[in-house]
Amino acid sequence: MNKDLIVKDNKLITAKYHLTLTQIKFISFLTSKINRDDKDFFIYTFKINDILDVLEIQRTNYKSLRVSLRQLMTKYIIIEDNEDVISETTFLSHFKIDKKKDTIEIRFDSSLKPFFLELRARFTKLSLSKILKFNSQYTIRMYEIIESRVTVYDKYKNQNLLEFKYDLNEIKEILIGESNGKDTEIKVPKSYNKYNNFKRKVLDAACNELKEKGDYYFEYEPIKTGRTYTAIKFTILKNGEKIKKDFHEKKKLLLQNSTTKALAQEQIRRIIERKKDKIKDRLKYEQKLFQLYLKGELKFDKDIQEVIDNMGVGF
Repeated sequence: MNKDLIVKDNKLITAKYHLTLTQIKFISFLTSKINRDDKDFFIYTFKINDILDVLEIQRTNYKSLRVSLRQLMTKYIIIEDNEDVISETTFLSHFKIDKKKDTIEIRFDSSLKPFFLELRARFTKLSLSKILKFNSQYTIRMYEIIESRVTVYDKYKNQNLLEFKYDLNEIKEILIGESNGKDTEIKVPKSYNKYNNFKRKVLDAACNELKEKGDYYFEYEPIKTGRTYTAIKFTILKNGEKIKKDFHEKKKLLLQNSTTKALAQEQIRRIIERKKDKIKDRLKYEQKLFQLYLKGELKFDKDIQEVIDNMGVGF
């Protein structure tokens, strides 16, 4: 499985919970170890230093990791809450820190299996490397929401899917709401009752960071009922400059990769073999094809292109 790939059910993407930046990155890292075709969760074991490096936590502060893991066993995820169904769970059911072996043992709560395992429909693919680059947990949550909408848009090519609306209280509960377990209501910090605080600290923070780092970002428009803000209209936009930059970086990586060079050589051999009766100067023709490869313009056969795509880089 691609170590950068995260796959989750869309219900989990719009679930209501609030994690710190470290916690949401840790859950993303752990999720990247799941194969959606697995039948059950494994107990995942990691070296402590590997976890600390991914989360950029200093070794001297590793006790904070224990606190974060403990909180992940008790933080509630509100997956559904309506007249027909109330569904709540937590992220983790077990962790063990072995100081002698310098390892951490972790297990997802079994109730999350329908949202990670044997997924066949209504799921979204996410990138761990992109998530780890974000500096705000709100950016990560909006990145997930946007990617889930883009996935559907890519399937149906309906421009209307790139515009959507959330009730203001609903999007607040998704991004910053939390249940303390003492009552049934999802609590939003009082400081965010003022729209301008929510706008500045959550929406603008996520919007600006996605515009800088994401393949897609969003613009938004508050909607008023009378004098009160009651909803937010979101519009998803493709980040052309970011995609163009990533394209060139991926192409550079591809051209530097010895495996892809070997694939290019195999493709060139195939082309020459197919056209051998029409080629006057084999060496010059081979050089021409190799120059196309260096420019990223060589056309690969379907089977070779599939191999390149599965490597995670390509033209």
